[in-house]
Amino acid sequence: MSQSGGPIGSSARMVTTQILFVLIVGLLFADQNLLAPNLTAIGTEFGFSRAEIDQRLGADVNLLFWMLGGVLTLLVGYLTDRGDLGAKLSRKWLLTIVAVIGQLACLGSGLAKTYDQLLWARALTGIGIGGAFPLIYSLIGDYYPPQKRASATATLGLAQGLGIGLGQLLSGMVGTSSGWRMPFFAVALPGLLLSVLFALFAREPKRGQHEEGLTQLLASGQAYEERFHLRDLPKLFAVRTNLLILLQALPGTVPWGVFFVYLNDYYAHDKGFSVPDATLLVMGVGVAAIFGGFVGGLLGQKVMNRKSRNLPLLCAITTTLAVIPMALLIEYPVRPGQSLLGPLLIALLTGTLAAVTGPNVNTMLIAVNPPERRGSAFSFFNLCNDLGRGLGAWIVGGMAARLGRVSAFHIANLMWLLCGAVLLSLVFLFPKDERAVQERLRQLSDRKLQSGE
Repeated sequence: MSQSGGPIGSSARMVTTQILFVLIVGLLFADQNLLAPNLTAIGTEFGFSRAEIDQRLGADVNLLFWMLGGVLTLLVGYLTDRGDLGAKLSRKWLLTIVAVIGQLACLGSGLAKTYDQLLWARALTGIGIGGAFPLIYSLIGDYYPPQKRASATATLGLAQGLGIGLGQLLSGMVGTSSGWRMPFFAVALPGLLLSVLFALFAREPKRGQHEEGLTQLLASGQAYEERFHLRDLPKLFAVRTNLLILLQALPGTVPWGVFFVYLNDYYAHDKGFSVPDATLLVMGVGVAAIFGGFVGGLLGQKVMNRKSRNLPLLCAITTTLAVIPMALLIEYPVRPGQSLLGPLLIALLTGTLAAVTGPNVNTMLIAVNPPERRGSAFSFFNLCNDLGRGLGAWIVGGMAARLGRVSAFHIANLMWLLCGAVLLSLVFLFPKDERAVQERLRQLSDRKLQSGE
């Protein structure tokens, strides 16, 4: 693949690009849950009560983290799809910029001396994840053909899951022995180095190079030059699959917010486990999510290659079933000296089932949007994800203060039932929208070839 965006080859440079792409994504997401294992230690340093720990460190920090990242993702999504900016500000450089901002803010979290400093450092960290999201999946759409995209999104999901899980484990293990600030340094510094390497070695793919509807156009030597304009927003929301995927993202991410914000502290201080054991439990969810997302993406590729409607059906079934083990994990009885094995097995099952949807929903979004709208589609999707995680954690934190943690967690868990119902409706709509986008590309290609443009 040439620097300006030629076809993808098997050169060492391309392999380096893909490896750096995966690593930079993994370290960006490693920062996501560095705070969670040490909420009590941080709250104690800042003089917070138990209620203030849940509200100010659990709810308020996460709300600002996800809201700022969600707002920025809209801007980055728009820039991602402005093909005319490619010569001056390619997607490679956009990803480098947001990654550096995110890692510098991660470093700032470890340097924070007051709660306000920590609050705003965490908010700025959200820029890295929020800004990277539309770029990642826009690039996947042009790096890989449709027959390999679900596998590619599974690989990126694996990197994200490993990052989140290893970050949580690092924070829980290192934070207890070396202080809660050390994990932020351990993630930020390698992340900054990888960002520099990515800027030096990464390659930019040609837009639309793997789209079936553009085969003849690209074979003729012409380029796909469509770009996104603000006036195209109604077209984005006219696609019913887009609307329903955005709708399911809001309730679907609420239980994850509970898992990774509160479950560690809940099992350490309400269930009587040690902080390292509670961290291991949440790490189990993370490991299972990695496994479920990766295997789910590979399985999704197989079922989609056979019949498109099977992909949303798979997501609907696994998301709905995840409610059962999640409820058992919340209600697991407290016994003195109890073994971690029981809740750990339940956590593994929960994470495995719930994570199947992630890579496959990403694949569906790529499939129903033309190349010049994918960044914007994913920016709105990420905004809904961020609203679900941020507002979900904030609302659940408020409910926990009034209703108690157990009731609040159960209410959050029920959101997966709503998510599953929305995904089920895509069984009928997704195949039609997938065919429609390729037909649109074929018509555009035919017009350009006939006019000799």
